[in-house]
Amino acid sequence: TVGTYTIYLLNLAMIAVIAAIGLNLLTGNTGQISLSHSSFMAIGAYVSALLTARYGVPFWVAIPTAATVAAVIGGCLGLPASRLQGIYLALATLGFLQIVQIVIEEFADITGGVRGMSVPKPSWLGGAPLTEYGAFLVVSVACVFAVWSATNILASAYGREMNAVRLSPHAAQALGVAVARVKLGAFALSAAYAGVAGGLLAMVVGFIDPIEFGVSAALRQITYIVVGGMGSVAGSVIGAVVLSGLPEVLRPVREYSDVIYTLILLAFLLFMPHGLVTVWYALRRRLQRTLMPARQ
Repeated sequence: TVGTYTIYLLNLAMIAVIAAIGLNLLTGNTGQISLSHSSFMAIGAYVSALLTARYGVPFWVAIPTAATVAAVIGGCLGLPASRLQGIYLALATLGFLQIVQIVIEEFADITGGVRGMSVPKPSWLGGAPLTEYGAFLVVSVACVFAVWSATNILASAYGREMNAVRLSPHAAQALGVAVARVKLGAFALSAAYAGVAGGLLAMVVGFIDPIEFGVSAALRQITYIVVGGMGSVAGSVIGAVVLSGLPEVLRPVREYSDVIYTLILLAFLLFMPHGLVTVWYALRRRLQRTLMPARQ
Protein backbone atom coordinates (compact mmCIF):
# COMPACT_ATOMS: atom_id res chain seq x y z
CA THR A 1 0.00 0.00 0.00
CA VAL A 2 1.01 3.61 -0.55
CA GLY A 3 2.35 5.28 2.59
CA THR A 4 0.50 8.04 4.40
CA TYR A 5 3.24 10.58 3.75
CA THR A 6 3.25 9.75 0.03
CA ILE A 7 -0.51 10.31 -0.05
CA TYR A 8 0.05 13.64 1.71
CA LEU A 9 2.61 14.75 -0.89
CA LEU A 10 0.31 13.66 -3.74
CA ASN A 11 -2.48 15.73 -2.20
CA LEU A 12 -0.20 18.77 -2.04
CA ALA A 13 0.79 18.24 -5.69
CA MET A 14 -2.84 18.12 -6.83
CA ILE A 15 -3.71 21.20 -4.77
CA ALA A 16 -0.79 22.99 -6.45
CA VAL A 17 -2.22 21.93 -9.83
CA ILE A 18 -5.60 23.50 -9.01
CA ALA A 19 -3.96 26.75 -7.90
CA ALA A 20 -1.68 26.83 -10.97
CA ILE A 21 -4.61 26.33 -13.34
CA GLY A 22 -6.39 29.33 -11.81
CA LEU A 23 -3.32 31.56 -12.08
CA ASN A 24 -2.63 30.43 -15.64
CA LEU A 25 -6.17 31.34 -16.73
CA LEU A 26 -5.57 34.86 -15.45
CA THR A 27 -1.92 35.42 -16.38
CA GLY A 28 -1.18 32.94 -19.15
CA ASN A 29 -4.46 33.23 -21.04
CA THR A 30 -5.77 36.72 -20.20
CA GLY A 31 -2.38 38.42 -19.80
CA GLN A 32 -3.12 39.90 -16.36
CA ILE A 33 -0.09 39.79 -14.06
CA SER A 34 -1.08 38.81 -10.51
CA LEU A 35 1.14 38.63 -7.45
CA SER A 36 -1.78 37.99 -5.10
CA HIS A 37 -2.89 34.49 -6.10
CA SER A 38 -1.69 33.12 -2.76
CA SER A 39 -3.94 35.68 -1.03
CA PHE A 40 -7.02 34.10 -2.58
CA MET A 41 -5.75 30.73 -1.40
CA ALA A 42 -5.53 32.29 2.06
CA ILE A 43 -9.11 33.55 1.78
CA GLY A 44 -10.30 30.09 0.77
CA ALA A 45 -8.32 28.42 3.54
CA TYR A 46 -9.41 30.75 6.35
CA VAL A 47 -13.07 30.96 5.30
CA SER A 48 -13.40 27.17 5.05
CA ALA A 49 -11.47 26.67 8.30
CA LEU A 50 -13.64 29.18 10.18
CA LEU A 51 -16.85 27.67 8.84
CA THR A 52 -15.68 24.20 9.85
CA ALA A 53 -14.13 25.05 13.23
CA ARG A 54 -16.61 27.62 14.56
CA TYR A 55 -19.90 26.69 12.95
CA GLY A 56 -19.53 22.98 12.30
CA VAL A 57 -20.11 23.32 8.56
CA PRO A 58 -19.03 20.13 6.72
CA PHE A 59 -16.05 20.45 4.40
CA TRP A 60 -18.10 19.68 1.28
CA VAL A 61 -20.12 22.84 1.97
CA ALA A 62 -17.33 24.97 3.48
CA ILE A 63 -14.92 24.64 0.54
CA PRO A 64 -17.41 25.68 -2.21
CA THR A 65 -18.54 28.54 0.03
CA ALA A 66 -14.93 29.64 0.52
CA ALA A 67 -14.36 29.48 -3.24
CA THR A 68 -17.44 31.67 -3.79
CA VAL A 69 -16.20 34.24 -1.26
CA ALA A 70 -12.77 34.25 -2.93
CA ALA A 71 -14.40 34.70 -6.36
CA VAL A 72 -16.46 37.66 -5.14
CA ILE A 73 -13.40 39.33 -3.60
CA GLY A 74 -11.44 38.53 -6.77
CA GLY A 75 -14.14 40.25 -8.81
CA CYS A 76 -13.95 43.29 -6.52
CA LEU A 77 -10.18 43.42 -7.05
CA GLY A 78 -10.71 42.96 -10.78
CA LEU A 79 -12.85 46.10 -11.03
CA PRO A 80 -10.01 48.59 -10.45
CA ALA A 81 -7.33 46.18 -11.71
CA SER A 82 -9.01 45.93 -15.12
CA ARG A 83 -7.93 49.54 -15.74
CA LEU A 84 -4.28 48.73 -15.02
CA GLN A 85 -1.65 46.74 -16.88
CA GLY A 86 2.00 45.77 -16.66
CA ILE A 87 3.97 46.90 -13.64
CA TYR A 88 1.05 48.93 -12.27
CA LEU A 89 -1.16 45.84 -12.14
CA ALA A 90 1.63 43.83 -10.53
CA LEU A 91 2.08 46.48 -7.83
CA ALA A 92 -1.67 46.69 -7.21
CA THR A 93 -1.95 42.92 -6.71
CA LEU A 94 1.17 42.94 -4.52
CA GLY A 95 -0.49 45.61 -2.39
CA PHE A 96 -3.58 43.41 -2.06
CA LEU A 97 -1.37 40.53 -0.91
CA GLN A 98 0.08 42.71 1.84
CA ILE A 99 -3.39 43.87 2.90
CA VAL A 100 -4.59 40.27 3.27
CA GLN A 101 -1.49 39.43 5.31
CA ILE A 102 -2.11 42.39 7.63
CA VAL A 103 -5.79 41.49 8.08
CA ILE A 104 -4.92 37.90 9.00
CA GLU A 105 -2.28 39.01 11.50
CA GLU A 106 -4.27 41.87 13.08
CA PHE A 107 -7.53 39.96 13.61
CA ALA A 108 -5.82 37.30 15.69
CA ASP A 109 -8.98 36.59 17.73
CA ILE A 110 -10.60 35.24 14.57
CA THR A 111 -7.71 33.95 12.46
CA GLY A 112 -5.17 33.02 15.11
CA GLY A 113 -2.78 35.66 13.78
CA VAL A 114 0.85 34.69 13.38
CA ARG A 115 0.31 31.72 15.69
CA GLY A 116 -1.82 30.05 13.07
CA MET A 117 -5.12 28.21 13.25
CA SER A 118 -5.94 24.53 13.69
CA VAL A 119 -8.47 22.98 11.33
CA PRO A 120 -10.65 20.16 12.68
CA LYS A 121 -10.59 16.75 11.03
CA PRO A 122 -13.17 16.58 8.23
CA SER A 123 -15.89 13.94 8.18
CA TRP A 124 -18.20 12.28 5.67
CA LEU A 125 -21.94 12.80 5.43
CA GLY A 126 -22.64 10.18 8.09
CA GLY A 127 -20.17 11.69 10.56
CA ALA A 128 -17.42 9.14 9.98
CA PRO A 129 -13.96 10.79 9.97
CA LEU A 130 -12.29 11.36 6.63
CA THR A 131 -9.19 9.17 6.38
CA GLU A 132 -6.03 10.06 4.46
CA TYR A 133 -7.25 7.93 1.55
CA GLY A 134 -10.66 9.61 1.72
CA ALA A 135 -8.99 13.03 1.56
CA PHE A 136 -6.95 11.79 -1.40
CA LEU A 137 -10.18 10.83 -3.17
CA VAL A 138 -11.72 14.25 -2.51
CA VAL A 139 -8.63 16.12 -3.72
CA SER A 140 -8.34 13.87 -6.78
CA VAL A 141 -11.94 14.57 -7.79
CA ALA A 142 -11.40 18.31 -7.29
CA CYS A 143 -8.19 18.23 -9.35
CA VAL A 144 -9.80 16.30 -12.22
CA PHE A 145 -12.74 18.71 -12.19
CA ALA A 146 -10.36 21.69 -12.25
CA VAL A 147 -8.51 20.31 -15.29
CA TRP A 148 -11.76 19.42 -17.07
CA SER A 149 -13.47 22.75 -16.37
CA ALA A 150 -10.43 24.84 -17.37
CA THR A 151 -10.04 22.85 -20.61
CA ASN A 152 -13.68 23.48 -21.48
CA ILE A 153 -13.47 27.17 -20.57
CA LEU A 154 -10.51 27.67 -22.90
CA ALA A 155 -12.33 25.81 -25.70
CA SER A 156 -15.39 28.05 -25.31
CA ALA A 157 -16.09 31.48 -26.79
CA TYR A 158 -15.10 33.07 -23.48
CA GLY A 159 -11.75 31.28 -23.56
CA ARG A 160 -11.09 32.64 -27.05
CA GLU A 161 -11.95 36.12 -25.77
CA MET A 162 -9.46 35.69 -22.92
CA ASN A 163 -6.67 34.85 -25.35
CA ALA A 164 -7.70 37.73 -27.63
CA VAL A 165 -7.40 40.15 -24.70
CA ARG A 166 -3.94 38.77 -23.92
CA LEU A 167 -2.73 39.16 -27.50
CA SER A 168 -4.11 42.67 -28.01
CA PRO A 169 -6.76 44.35 -25.84
CA HIS A 170 -7.28 47.11 -28.41
CA ALA A 171 -7.74 44.69 -31.30
CA ALA A 172 -10.07 42.55 -29.18
CA GLN A 173 -12.16 45.60 -28.32
CA ALA A 174 -12.32 46.59 -31.99
CA LEU A 175 -13.71 43.11 -32.72
CA GLY A 176 -16.49 43.57 -30.18
CA VAL A 177 -14.95 41.86 -27.15
CA ALA A 178 -15.92 43.48 -23.83
CA VAL A 179 -12.34 43.68 -22.53
CA ALA A 180 -13.24 44.92 -19.03
CA ARG A 181 -15.80 42.13 -18.60
CA VAL A 182 -13.30 39.48 -19.71
CA LYS A 183 -10.64 40.76 -17.30
CA LEU A 184 -13.14 40.96 -14.45
CA GLY A 185 -14.36 37.42 -15.12
CA ALA A 186 -10.78 36.14 -15.30
CA PHE A 187 -9.96 37.63 -11.89
CA ALA A 188 -13.07 36.07 -10.33
CA LEU A 189 -12.47 32.71 -12.01
CA SER A 190 -8.82 32.62 -11.00
CA ALA A 191 -9.75 33.50 -7.40
CA ALA A 192 -12.35 30.71 -7.33
CA TYR A 193 -9.74 28.11 -8.29
CA ALA A 194 -7.38 29.52 -5.65
CA GLY A 195 -10.18 29.43 -3.06
CA VAL A 196 -10.79 25.74 -3.74
CA ALA A 197 -7.05 25.06 -3.49
CA GLY A 198 -6.84 26.97 -0.20
CA GLY A 199 -9.82 25.15 1.29
CA LEU A 200 -8.40 21.77 0.31
CA LEU A 201 -5.00 22.75 1.71
CA ALA A 202 -6.56 23.60 5.07
CA MET A 203 -8.42 20.28 5.08
CA VAL A 204 -5.34 18.20 4.17
CA VAL A 205 -2.74 19.92 6.35
CA GLY A 206 -5.01 20.59 9.35
CA PHE A 207 -3.22 23.85 10.21
CA ILE A 208 -2.86 27.20 8.47
CA ASP A 209 -0.86 30.34 9.14
CA PRO A 210 -0.23 33.55 7.15
CA ILE A 211 3.36 32.62 6.28
CA GLU A 212 2.07 29.89 3.95
CA PHE A 213 0.29 32.51 1.83
CA GLY A 214 2.90 35.25 1.58
CA VAL A 215 5.20 36.53 -1.16
CA SER A 216 7.15 33.26 -1.24
CA ALA A 217 3.98 31.32 -2.07
CA ALA A 218 3.11 33.82 -4.80
CA LEU A 219 6.59 33.38 -6.28
CA ARG A 220 6.24 29.59 -6.25
CA GLN A 221 2.90 29.75 -8.08
CA ILE A 222 4.29 32.02 -10.79
CA THR A 223 7.22 29.62 -11.15
CA TYR A 224 4.77 26.72 -11.62
CA ILE A 225 3.13 28.25 -14.68
CA VAL A 226 6.36 29.59 -16.20
CA VAL A 227 8.15 26.25 -15.84
CA GLY A 228 5.12 24.30 -17.03
CA GLY A 229 4.01 26.61 -19.80
CA MET A 230 2.01 29.84 -19.88
CA GLY A 231 -1.53 29.70 -21.23
CA SER A 232 -1.79 25.90 -21.12
CA VAL A 233 -3.76 23.63 -18.80
CA ALA A 234 -1.24 20.87 -19.49
CA GLY A 235 1.54 23.31 -18.60
CA SER A 236 -0.16 24.09 -15.28
CA VAL A 237 -0.30 20.40 -14.44
CA ILE A 238 3.30 19.71 -15.50
CA GLY A 239 4.78 22.73 -13.70
CA ALA A 240 2.88 22.11 -10.47
CA VAL A 241 3.63 18.39 -10.39
CA VAL A 242 7.32 18.81 -11.21
CA LEU A 243 7.94 21.62 -8.71
CA SER A 244 5.57 20.68 -5.88
CA GLY A 245 8.08 18.12 -4.66
CA LEU A 246 10.95 20.63 -4.71
CA PRO A 247 10.46 21.75 -1.06
CA GLU A 248 11.23 18.17 0.01
CA VAL A 249 14.45 18.25 -2.01
CA LEU A 250 15.34 21.69 -0.63
CA ARG A 251 14.67 20.75 2.99
CA PRO A 252 18.40 20.81 3.93
CA VAL A 253 18.77 24.31 2.42
CA ARG A 254 15.31 25.66 3.19
CA GLU A 255 16.59 29.16 3.92
CA TYR A 256 17.71 29.48 0.29
CA SER A 257 14.51 28.13 -1.27
CA ASP A 258 13.29 31.54 -2.48
CA VAL A 259 16.63 32.15 -4.19
CA ILE A 260 16.48 28.74 -5.88
CA TYR A 261 12.90 29.31 -7.09
CA THR A 262 13.95 32.69 -8.47
CA LEU A 263 16.90 31.16 -10.32
CA ILE A 264 14.65 28.47 -11.80
CA LEU A 265 12.16 31.13 -12.89
CA LEU A 266 14.86 33.24 -14.54
CA ALA A 267 16.43 30.21 -16.23
CA PHE A 268 13.15 29.19 -17.86
CA LEU A 269 12.30 32.76 -18.86
CA LEU A 270 15.69 33.07 -20.59
CA PHE A 271 16.27 29.60 -22.05
CA MET A 272 12.87 27.88 -22.23
CA PRO A 273 10.20 30.61 -22.25
CA HIS A 274 7.43 28.27 -23.47
CA GLY A 275 7.96 25.85 -20.59
CA LEU A 276 8.14 22.09 -20.25
CA VAL A 277 4.82 21.67 -22.02
CA THR A 278 6.70 21.99 -25.32
CA VAL A 279 8.53 18.77 -24.46
CA TRP A 280 5.19 17.09 -23.80
CA TYR A 281 3.78 18.30 -27.11
CA ALA A 282 6.87 17.05 -28.98
CA LEU A 283 6.64 13.62 -27.33
CA ARG A 284 2.92 13.41 -28.09
CA ARG A 285 3.49 14.25 -31.77
CA ARG A 286 6.26 11.66 -32.01
CA LEU A 287 4.02 9.04 -30.40
CA GLN A 288 1.20 9.86 -32.81
CA ARG A 289 3.53 9.51 -35.82
CA THR A 290 4.74 6.19 -34.44
CA LEU A 291 1.24 4.83 -33.94
CA MET A 292 -0.26 6.07 -37.23
CA PRO A 293 1.50 3.47 -39.51
CA ALA A 294 0.52 0.70 -37.07
CA ARG A 295 -3.13 1.72 -37.33
CA GLN A 296 -2.99 1.79 -41.11
